[in-house]
Amino acid sequence: MFTIRSTFSLLLLTLCTCCSLQAQVQRDDFDAFVEMMADVTGDDDEEEWGSEQMEDLYEMYCHPLNLNDLDEGQLSQLPFLTAVQVGDIVDYAERHRPMLSTGELMSLTSLDYTTRRLLQLFTYAGDVPAERLTFKDLLQRSHSDFTLRTDVPLYTRMGYADYPASVLATSPNKVYRGSQPYLSARYSLESLNHLEAGFQLEKDPGESGVDYWAAYALLRHVGAVDALAVGDYRLMFGHGLVVNTSSGFGKTMMLSTVERMDRGIRRHSSMQESGYLSGAATTLHFGNWQLSAFFSQRRADGTLLADGSGVSSVKTDGLHRTFLEYSKRGNLTKTDWGGNVAWQGTRLRLSATAVHTRFSLPLSPKHDTPASYYRLYNATGTDFTAYSLAYRYVAQGFTLSGETASTADGGIATLNMLQTELGTHRLTLIQRYYSADYVSINGKTFSANSRPQNESGVYVGWQHPLSRRLKVEAYADAMYFPWLKYQVSQSSYAFETMAQLTYTPSDTHLWSLRYRLRTKELDWKRDAALQTVLQQQAQHTVRLMHVYAPSSEWRLKSLLQGTLVSRDDTGSRVGWGLSETLSWQRLRWLRLTAMLTCFHTTDYATRLYTYEPSLLYTFGMTSLFDEGWRAVLLATVHLPHRISLLAKIGSTHYFRRTSIGTGLDLIPQSHREDLQIQLNWRF
Repeated sequence: MFTIRSTFSLLLLTLCTCCSLQAQVQRDDFDAFVEMMADVTGDDDEEEWGSEQMEDLYEMYCHPLNLNDLDEGQLSQLPFLTAVQVGDIVDYAERHRPMLSTGELMSLTSLDYTTRRLLQLFTYAGDVPAERLTFKDLLQRSHSDFTLRTDVPLYTRMGYADYPASVLATSPNKVYRGSQPYLSARYSLESLNHLEAGFQLEKDPGESGVDYWAAYALLRHVGAVDALAVGDYRLMFGHGLVVNTSSGFGKTMMLSTVERMDRGIRRHSSMQESGYLSGAATTLHFGNWQLSAFFSQRRADGTLLADGSGVSSVKTDGLHRTFLEYSKRGNLTKTDWGGNVAWQGTRLRLSATAVHTRFSLPLSPKHDTPASYYRLYNATGTDFTAYSLAYRYVAQGFTLSGETASTADGGIATLNMLQTELGTHRLTLIQRYYSADYVSINGKTFSANSRPQNESGVYVGWQHPLSRRLKVEAYADAMYFPWLKYQVSQSSYAFETMAQLTYTPSDTHLWSLRYRLRTKELDWKRDAALQTVLQQQAQHTVRLMHVYAPSSEWRLKSLLQGTLVSRDDTGSRVGWGLSETLSWQRLRWLRLTAMLTCFHTTDYATRLYTYEPSLLYTFGMTSLFDEGWRAVLLATVHLPHRISLLAKIGSTHYFRRTSIGTGLDLIPQSHREDLQIQLNWRF
């Protein structure tokens, strides 16, 4: 019987004994792209832009799109392109096929210099594919990517403490079931933008053995079949009010991605253990019509009621470290089925979606106390049906799109968006209304909440290049929540605004200044005798960045951040952070990146978000709070035969702590060090 150690040893042995490969492909430009995306998201919440998007983008970087064989759906996955730009690229490629180089896109006025540079990371001008492709052709012209990773903590959490057997007999959940290291393996295959297949395995820290695995196969654009997925996959139809099992890009990225719809069927290639579908899905086209259908059935984790008659909550973190966590594994079966019908005209697209979800046990969220009453409209029962009609109209200079959805119980949700370009000004307007009783199990779209529910608001965004080297972008978002929320016992309001200036005085310098304000209302009880009232919490964040790249070998990035949080009951609290990142590249085979961050925050509310160099398939956005410093060193070595070895060590020291974390995650010291090692092979 294979253990986790023997399994990974076998995979590594297979890796090292295979045949020789092609020349090494560098990822330095992709690293710069990742850092740029982190700078764009800035101090957005870390959930808004994470590992799933990074995994998808790195897959596209490893297997770029052929401009002579692509469609709007594939190109729309790139977050820096607008719908107008996507349409212009597709139209140009169809009219001028075969394209000889990506440089031909210079003739498109909708693409600026930066966008064309980014496109070169994910596209190329290849051969025009044969009219009839055989399965043998796909296999012979395929490319693969195989990655092994391990994270080794250089400390011991309380969950791994050595307790006497007598203690564990009465308290078995005082320890984790497995070992400390994190282990993962992934394999992906891509061929001619038509075939994608792969699998991934993972063991989280504290788990015993391979706790998660997933596999997929996706066929694209073969005859009348636009997409056919078998195994694990993700979906998005319309604008996501009814079904969207992928993550979004946050409000800042909405300035360019807002109007996209019907992204359709995509592979599930991430280590995220929830939110995806498992079964089969297909999209067929007949002239201007597209017909899609899908079926999924998979196990989910749930917290059972005492009598086993239902589930009080669905567990989505995928962790099964203790016996208690393991007891929740697979308690629930989730079955989804549905479809989509879309019609595409010259300028207008219409799309209708219907989805039904059934759970093997009824969802029974508790809302029997004043503190839990906000859950009254949470998903309750076993069966849920939602349907919608979406539209998009593209004309010269503007895009109008939206989606209106309803549930079988009468809940209503609508999202409508207008994006227009007036000269060099790009304006974005978003209106949304999601009723408190609108329940969409698989829905995810533009929202301040995790689900499109209990929210209405208006968002206005603006982008404008003041000159060739100076760019300004800003947005404002006003929100109203008609029903209760966590720690909010009545209807409430929130507001958010951001403004950013980006200045590039020369090819070696870049400056960026950002200000963001977030306000929201929270419960406040002046004293025990008075009724709870709402008070406003305001969070001000300022971020100044400078990048200096004197040569292709050296790059220095300086970042200064400050945050101020004010409330009537707690007064004003501040936090600040200063970080320096130095990168050095030598002879295209070695790259070293070092980062040092000093931070001081009053509490968790004043935490700072910062990007740090990280491994492949990861997005190194991290939050820091309290007082201390963090240092990171990342080394990337490009070996022969297209093999890369990456090693990262990080160390965090706190000045005012004697321990880190709580419960089983507690580290009984004021510092923590982690070592991450990754081996990547492209063939």
